[in-house]
Amino acid sequence: MRERIIVFILFMSGFVFMARAQHDNKVVADSLYIDKATKVDWDMSLAFKSQNVFRGLLPSASPAMATQAGVIWGDWIFGMYGGVGLNGVYQETDFILVYRQPRFNVHLEYYYNFTQGITDIPDPSGIFDFNKQTTRGLLDLIVNVQLDKAGHWHLKSSTLVFGRDNELEYIQDGDEQISYRGAQRYTQYLALEYGWYWGENKVKAHVGGAFSLHDPTGAHFYGAKPGFNDIGIAFTRKLKVGENAKLPVKVAAVMNPLAERSYLTFSVDLIQLSKL
Repeated sequence: MRERIIVFILFMSGFVFMARAQHDNKVVADSLYIDKATKVDWDMSLAFKSQNVFRGLLPSASPAMATQAGVIWGDWIFGMYGGVGLNGVYQETDFILVYRQPRFNVHLEYYYNFTQGITDIPDPSGIFDFNKQTTRGLLDLIVNVQLDKAGHWHLKSSTLVFGRDNELEYIQDGDEQISYRGAQRYTQYLALEYGWYWGENKVKAHVGGAFSLHDPTGAHFYGAKPGFNDIGIAFTRKLKVGENAKLPVKVAAVMNPLAERSYLTFSVDLIQLSKL
């Protein structure tokens, strides 16, 4: 298992350098959102995370490595994200397409999680399996809006439009219980964020909640009922590790009132390759 983890990390690192020759977290880095891009630009990194927390959920309770790569052309960004838990359990691959303007951007993100036990489907059926009953994929339509000219206030809207966000029914087949995916829940997540910036330091606080567009009073992807599932604050700073080297380090505290859970996480960009 350890050998598989090492091979995966080396592969993802190799992808970074390969993409450089070829020329959405996932494109999540602030540096990707430049004001103008008249030619092809790119941004890539390899990061370590103490845990992987996603909107109040915990895809990986163990430390994880994450590789992200984005190619920018004009108003468009195409990106990929790869994550793997160091215990060999968590594994995820995402594809991201972004259309961006100075005060807003629209994402279409496809998440595929290979992790055992994370869905009602025991084994992965393939990253491009789009069968509603068997896919582990999720298609997420995201809109980010900058609410003020200074760039402190941001609003995020996320709607899960396809994939493993369904009402589940269970059918007894002899000694085996089989799940059947019913109506799409169309989980809607909304988050308001405020950021403070000074020098090379950044603090961001956010409040996020979710509900089902199919049944506003029922269960959704993030919990059994509508409510706040993602409340947090994050502090980011570039630490000097040499005369000419700095590492972006982030410490974040996240609470999920719906699940009655809280997390304190640490992450650091180990390798940052960028033309921006």
